[in-house]
Amino acid sequence: MTENNLPTGLELLLELQAIYEMKGRRDHAVDRKDWDTYAALHTDDYVAMSIGTAPIIGGRAAAKQLAVQMANVTTVHHCHTPVIEFQDRNNATGVWAMEDNLFWIRNGEKQWLRGFGFYHETYVKGADGKWRFRYRKLERTHAETSPGAQVIAADFSGENALMAAG
Repeated sequence: MTENNLPTGLELLLELQAIYEMKGRRDHAVDRKDWDTYAALHTDDYVAMSIGTAPIIGGRAAAKQLAVQMANVTTVHHCHTPVIEFQDRNNATGVWAMEDNLFWIRNGEKQWLRGFGFYHETYVKGADGKWRFRYRKLERTHAETSPGAQVIAADFSGENALMAAG
């Protein structure tokens, strides 16, 4: 670490890789509906601003809410082009470009949502040396949906008026 307590060189690369892998495990957990893994990747004081309109506090609470909302939904998440900034050796922020695809059936008809935007996140490194999510907010810049699916399009571009899960 440098005198200002920021990682440099090989240490920086190792910490970045740990955050990248945590993010990958999060996306895989959502798409596989592995809610125990999802909960474990988040702190107890985690704040989710991506599930509905009100904040959800805690990794377990967020996993529980997602399990209900995504019970009959197939999801495919892609996150890329991260910008990670360290505040110190145990705290970092990240912005990830994202695409999510959701598929479900309502009243016998196939429904879908394809969303694009950014995840704004904060991370904390615990006493066990593992990085965890402390905060996440979805900023959806565009969404394309089947005719009956706009109700779940959290779209901040203004193209879809209704906002909810994303």
